[in-house]
Amino acid sequence: MSSEEKNVEYQREFNDTALRAIVAYANADGGRIYVGIDEFGRSYGARNAREIAERVATLARERIRPNVLPYLDCRVETRDDREVVVATVSRGGSRPYWLADLGLVPAGTPIAENGRVVTPSNRKLRAMLEESGDGSYERERSPIQELTFTQAQKIFDEEKVEFGESRFHELGLFDDEGTFTNLAALLSDQCPSTIRLAFFEGALENQIHDRLELSGSILRQYLDAFDFLNVFNRANDKLRSANRGDFRDYPAEILREALLNAIVHRDYSVPSRTLARHYHDRVEIVSPGGLPNGLVVGELNLGVCAPRNPKLAHIFYLLEYVESCGSGIRKIFQAYARRQARPKFEATENFFKTTLYNAAQPTREERVKRSETLIVKEPETKSEFVVAEREPAVRARRMTTIRDAMSVASPTLGGASTTVRPPQLLSERERLTLQMLATRGTITRADVEQELRLTQAAAAAILRRLVNTGRVVLCGAGSNIWYRLP
Repeated sequence: MSSEEKNVEYQREFNDTALRAIVAYANADGGRIYVGIDEFGRSYGARNAREIAERVATLARERIRPNVLPYLDCRVETRDDREVVVATVSRGGSRPYWLADLGLVPAGTPIAENGRVVTPSNRKLRAMLEESGDGSYERERSPIQELTFTQAQKIFDEEKVEFGESRFHELGLFDDEGTFTNLAALLSDQCPSTIRLAFFEGALENQIHDRLELSGSILRQYLDAFDFLNVFNRANDKLRSANRGDFRDYPAEILREALLNAIVHRDYSVPSRTLARHYHDRVEIVSPGGLPNGLVVGELNLGVCAPRNPKLAHIFYLLEYVESCGSGIRKIFQAYARRQARPKFEATENFFKTTLYNAAQPTREERVKRSETLIVKEPETKSEFVVAEREPAVRARRMTTIRDAMSVASPTLGGASTTVRPPQLLSERERLTLQMLATRGTITRADVEQELRLTQAAAAAILRRLVNTGRVVLCGAGSNIWYRLP
């Protein structure tokens, strides 16, 4: 018995379960639906059979996605001198198919197994999605088809780059069937991936000062994540006195390149967040997915280009966020060429980690090396020993430097005698927020959201940092919170 003969549904009178069967057979190896024949094979005939045949085709066109009509043949046949409707379904060429009112979820994407119409597992649906995208996450159909692009549209408009449905197919947001791809989901307001950021006052994770999890369009996440990292990127007097061109702890452009690399080249099929952790002596950015296409860490400085998400990279290129594929890592190496602390890149099978060291702080390896050089020679015995008391003294001096340089209120490092100084460098959005306050006198978080076109989380983060640095005063409580200048 062929698969098509095994996949059969009988309906004495037409009902909408026929649509579910059509989807299931198109997602499997084909099948037939008979209208006017009962489950025991007895022919009763279908009233207005030709109208029913046309109705089946019309409903299939309107309520099944993508277009299944090329694989559906509805005709009227005579059985036992009675007219019946026979809908023959072939295996679809654009699987998976789904019921539009339910969406691209297991319940809306039935399949035929062993002659029965069943709901697939998440793994089975995932396998069909991968098949439709030729193995590329970007080109796979998005499980979310109800997508909006409010944030992305604003960003494209600000950068004066054309964006809209007329370009969706060209950019890769639509597949050949006009269905949203995973790339579209990443750019949409409903983006399933997030970025988690944290600022730690010390070198350990038990001294957290601020944290933020970003959602929404991946483009909006990138802009807000960079703002978060750069707000804590302090101006450094030591680097200023050395006549550095960029005298902050981390060159802003290098923070940007490391973040872009993590966002553009991460593996979005892995259900995990991109992480950015800002410590006093380093910034760590971790993205899901190891190096693509057999690359090794040693080849990164050669400018080798093997993007995991070429269409996403192209969109970032159109917005002029990146220059060319493969240039980001080389820029990072070049920026640190004259600095003691070099960047570190680590790759496992599942993750890629970039570590940027504070230009004014020695690395752990350098501190160990420095302590090993503190050796005292005994002329009589010629023996060597390390002066163990000196390393704690070095650590104490280092912590004092950090305490004096902190630009945010520090319950861990700051005591009663600690002088808390505002940051010497403000982000563009912080400057705009302060200008709003100078003009209006008072503002709310909603004012910042609307004026700067930010998400609620991003606006709250900016105001929180301005309050923590003493530039803005928080007033009110609960839902009636407003801000003023000191």
